[in-house]
Amino acid sequence: MPDAIKYAASLLCRASFPSTLEETGRRCTVEVTVYRLNAMAVNAFLLDGPETLLGHLGLSETDTYITKHEIDDIVTVVHVTREEVTT
Repeated sequence: MPDAIKYAASLLCRASFPSTLEETGRRCTVEVTVYRLNAMAVNAFLLDGPETLLGHLGLSETDTYITKHEIDDIVTVVHVTREEVTT
């Protein structure tokens, strides 16, 4: 079906900054991204939770947090990238 609705998440804004993990004191990078979901993505999020969105974005559940807003088609994704310990 060439005209079928496809799952989509459009980037609205992104910011990243260096930080330190409270529990270990290790350095990390925090990336905060806001997306607008299309109708198919909103329904998948409401029915299945964030797993489909994480797969679409290529992120794992590890150190990734998603906040859904009162407006159904807006989500904020926070991903923490832990820096490797240098030896």
